[in-house]
Amino acid sequence: LQTGGTLEVKTIAIISFALCGFANFGSIGVVVGAFSAISPKRAPEIAQLGLRALAAATLSNLMSATIAGFFIGLA
Repeated sequence: LQTGGTLEVKTIAIISFALCGFANFGSIGVVVGAFSAISPKRAPEIAQLGLRALAAATLSNLMSATIAGFFIGLA
């Protein structure tokens, strides 16, 4: 991550927001499993939405990181 210097505070904040979210396969698996247990008849439909949920979670995390970088840049 570091090649010869230190990372700026803004960079650390953006990376933290981008990585600390629900955009990972484990979180999506938990959500799909929980909803499938609630409604077993709709389990195939819920499973198909897993990748869409992963894409939406990734975009949400990146948007949060962008907003955090914007506000830290103002300070």
